[in-house]
Amino acid sequence: MLIPIQLQRRMLFATLAFVFISLLIGLPVNVQTVEAAPTELFFSEYIEGSSNNKALEIYNGTGSSINLVGYSVQMYFNGSITPTLTISLTGTVANGDVFILAHSNANPTILAQADQTNGAGWFNGNDVVVLRKGTSNIDVIGQIGNNPGTEWGTGLASTADNTLRRKCTISAGDTNGSNAFDPSIEWDGYATDTFTGLGSHSTVCEAAPSVASTVPANAAANVALNANITVNFSEPVNVSGTWFTLSCSSSGIHSAVATGGPTIFTLNPDTDFVVAETCTLTIVASQVKDQDALDPPDNMLADYSGTFTTIGVCQLDYTHIYSIQGSGMSAAITGNVTTQGVVVGDFEGSTSIGIQGFYIQDATGDGDPATSDGIFVFTGNANTVSAGQLVRVTGFARERFNQTTLNGSNSDSSAVPAGNIANCGDGSVAATDVTMPFASIDYPERFEGMLVRFQQSLMIAEYFNYDRFGELVLALPLNGEPRPFTGTAIDEPGAPANNRTLANSLRRITLDDGLGSQNPSVLRHPNGANFSLSNRFRGGDTVQNVVGVLGYDFSLYRIQPTAPANYTAANPRPLGPGSVGNSTLRVAAMNTLNFFLTLDYSTNNPLDNKCGPLQNVECRGADSDQSTEFTRQRTKLLEALKGLDADVIGLNELENTTGVEPLGDPTNGIVAGLNASLGAGTFAYIDTGVIGTDAIRVGMIYKPSKVTPVGAFKLLTTAVDPRFVDTLNRPALAQTFQVVATGARFTAVVNHLKSKGSACTGDPDIGDGQGNCNLTRTNAAKALVDWLATDPTGSGDPDFIILGDLNSYAKEDPVKAIRAGADDTLGNSDDYTNLIAKYQGAYAYSYVFDGQFGYLDHALASQSMTAQVTGAVDWHINADEPDVLDYDTSFKPDSQDALYEPNAYRSSDHDAVVVGLNLDGTPPTLTVSVSPNELWPANHKYVTVKATVKATDNKDPNPKVTLVSVTSSEPDNGLGDGDTPIDIVIVDQYTFQLRAERSATGPGRVYTITYKATDAYGNTSTKGVTVTVPHDKGN
Repeated sequence: MLIPIQLQRRMLFATLAFVFISLLIGLPVNVQTVEAAPTELFFSEYIEGSSNNKALEIYNGTGSSINLVGYSVQMYFNGSITPTLTISLTGTVANGDVFILAHSNANPTILAQADQTNGAGWFNGNDVVVLRKGTSNIDVIGQIGNNPGTEWGTGLASTADNTLRRKCTISAGDTNGSNAFDPSIEWDGYATDTFTGLGSHSTVCEAAPSVASTVPANAAANVALNANITVNFSEPVNVSGTWFTLSCSSSGIHSAVATGGPTIFTLNPDTDFVVAETCTLTIVASQVKDQDALDPPDNMLADYSGTFTTIGVCQLDYTHIYSIQGSGMSAAITGNVTTQGVVVGDFEGSTSIGIQGFYIQDATGDGDPATSDGIFVFTGNANTVSAGQLVRVTGFARERFNQTTLNGSNSDSSAVPAGNIANCGDGSVAATDVTMPFASIDYPERFEGMLVRFQQSLMIAEYFNYDRFGELVLALPLNGEPRPFTGTAIDEPGAPANNRTLANSLRRITLDDGLGSQNPSVLRHPNGANFSLSNRFRGGDTVQNVVGVLGYDFSLYRIQPTAPANYTAANPRPLGPGSVGNSTLRVAAMNTLNFFLTLDYSTNNPLDNKCGPLQNVECRGADSDQSTEFTRQRTKLLEALKGLDADVIGLNELENTTGVEPLGDPTNGIVAGLNASLGAGTFAYIDTGVIGTDAIRVGMIYKPSKVTPVGAFKLLTTAVDPRFVDTLNRPALAQTFQVVATGARFTAVVNHLKSKGSACTGDPDIGDGQGNCNLTRTNAAKALVDWLATDPTGSGDPDFIILGDLNSYAKEDPVKAIRAGADDTLGNSDDYTNLIAKYQGAYAYSYVFDGQFGYLDHALASQSMTAQVTGAVDWHINADEPDVLDYDTSFKPDSQDALYEPNAYRSSDHDAVVVGLNLDGTPPTLTVSVSPNELWPANHKYVTVKATVKATDNKDPNPKVTLVSVTSSEPDNGLGDGDTPIDIVIVDQYTFQLRAERSATGPGRVYTITYKATDAYGNTSTKGVTVTVPHDKGN
């Protein structure tokens, strides 16, 4: 309704003027409906009150003043068909004004408004009232000729004891006095003696109050959580009771303090809204009433209902990831935070399909290379996001296993609930290029949680955890080198080796598989496809453009891949060991990876710990509860041994149990297996029985067609040399062989020194790169060469070859001790030559540990033996192969077990070494002559004797000649020889002063000069020549 202003009676133009002024000053104006303009006078109000409170209001809305001459009011009482009372009207009614005819005894309020009065008896509720113009009815209240009894209509909208006001929608009178009459159709009813509306009327309809607008508007979005609500009504109103309700989808019903009015009200909710909820504001119509006097209507026609949604989580302020990460090793901000980023790695779900979370990265970053822009979100087994989504996450920032993470609370196992993760659209982040070497060990921390790319060509260097955890180590070799090598494999122990190890550590990164489970059924190949027999890799193969998220877990920086890498099979499998030159004999050494005939039982089984000489130590190798392991292991081992094509093979890690012979067992032994494949009698073995006290021992097999054992085997134990501790080192096995074809002899010595894995009493790891027990191994090595210098097997031949697992890399002290020989000094004839280094160079390898290569499996030859070596090679069938291909089934799912092949590859964890020999059994030819060969006369004087010696050999162009001795058949002071001393003087190797004297009683004197010739292969021959002093000379 209009803002109430005291309007002068009958002045409609004042109302119009108010509307105009309100528009000018900006006050809200109720929009009203204007009906069709009247063309004639009609009744606008009917008062049938108590006593004589009776009046009729006649409205002129025709647009012109009307003179009432000819107009009259007639009243038909009690159903009469003729008027009982006729009152002629006088005066003029202005346009927009009303004319009031009242009973002369009416209430003063009525009379104050009256234009004409009459004191006759007036109508009651059952009487008809007619407004006539001339002879025509122009408006009728009631039905002529009909007596309704008491009244027409019911309730307030009835003709008895009520006030009726013409609806604003009526613009003409009811001219038909004979039709049925219902006041409610055109009239609004009011209680008895209601006079407030008397004196004015309009056909401009009064509108009900309404809600003109709200702030926030209906259907508004992104409303602030602490917003107030403004309600703007269409006109001034009075509100009462519970005139509004405010209900939200998440935070529920809100009460609010209402201020302002009467047109604009402000609602201040008691509590803030919550993120991304829908709220509904309802204005209750019955509790809102306009303030003006223009009636009706006074109340809103219906309840108002409007909705709005609060600001989404994606529009709230948040803490940037780089602020949480900071530039340190741990989170700069901890506790509850909200952050936002693009999902750059979705690894959600249980550990069998993911790592129970995802990585997000700030879309733009802070430009600071020292701070990471990414973070891990732990979601447990839930699946909440997809890669490429821009998400807002609320969680507890903390270090989870030293990786900055958002948890649900301050607990490693607390997952961020799905309700704390909002999808804010899509986004993208370009991978950050990372290059090696890193500046420091912790340099990758600045990329933690970020999408990265390694463009360099990186080598697959470690795969020990590939079958269990899907992990690979990728490495960038040092400049100019083919692989990353163990420090002491290339450099001297101490600072040089440690510097190499440190350099290697800055050139490696772990490539994971995006899973958190052990022994996954499907292994991820670096090329992104599944690993299979047709899609495998080997150590030494390379990858480029490795893309993924760089995370930290299990104490390692690691890449969780998001795309395939460019893979190159740079190191194909070797079909055979490779050439060892023009050899006539091949000697090899191989680690069998615990070949046991006695199966290993679980710890709680009473059959456990039945191995070793005393049958009281843990068995190794194939497990009793894995039905196929032994067959798988033996099959692979036999294939490898056959592939060596060697005539003598030294073996490590054989079962050492009383009554068990892993080499000679007729059913399951190695020799039986080889002979079943190669032919009966192809191989035989040196039957040593148990050796030492350990669960494992060394052993030796050979081909009888090529070599024959000479004499008994010998063992180096603590009893032989206390420096050789045989409770830590396995006793060394020496056996001399004679080549069937040539008769040449050599002695093979198989070793397995103490490992580096555990400390020895008084001999710990001193940090020089040689690991635990270096002194133990070094003393054993010294004892070994000293023992061999005694020719323990009685071979009579200087050809020795030391084979086996020395658990020492090339530059370590034990290898140096062997190379120096028995005199502990390099450069002498007792030195041993490292055949691997001689024939393969510094970058040889047979073993990989922690992603670094080198060789523990050695072949070292004595000086004479070295000259007869034609080559030495490592057969790379094991060190480069992932162990998912080995015989072990104890942890593997069926899909991994199915990767097994009955071939030599991954038959052990060490590569085998093969040495080619061309042993020479032919001694040099030696000729010796002297001049003079007779001394006469026997005058007791020195005679100069010169020897001429010539040595020739079938292979050595310069055999070595040495003087063995110069002897005499008589003593210096023989009877009758003049008793002169010192009869023999050696001037040099070929010149001698021999005294011309002999015993008077003997047959004459004989001097013997003996020489030895030795060729480069250790073959020797000796020859002597005589010089005589006759007893006498006949005529």
